[in-house]
Amino acid sequence: MTDIFHDWKQNRFIVAPTALVDKEQLVILTDYNYWADHTDELIQWCKEHGAANEGMTVVFPNEEILTLFVLRWA
Repeated sequence: MTDIFHDWKQNRFIVAPTALVDKEQLVILTDYNYWADHTDELIQWCKEHGAANEGMTVVFPNEEILTLFVLRWA
C-alpha cells in the first residue's frame, strides 16, 4: 500500500495551506525526532518572533514571520 504522506514525512514540517486555516499561518511539525532534539531552540525562536508553539504546530502572527521560520528551519 502506498503511503500518501511519504513525501511530507521526509520534511521537518509542513506549511498548512491557507484554505485549511482561518486567519492565521500554521506549520505542522512532522519530524518528531528532529523537533524533540531542538525543542528549546524552537521555543526560544517562537518567543523572539511572536509565534506560538502549540504541541506539534507553530502558529505565526503573519506571513513574514512564517517566511523567517521556513528560512531558519528548512
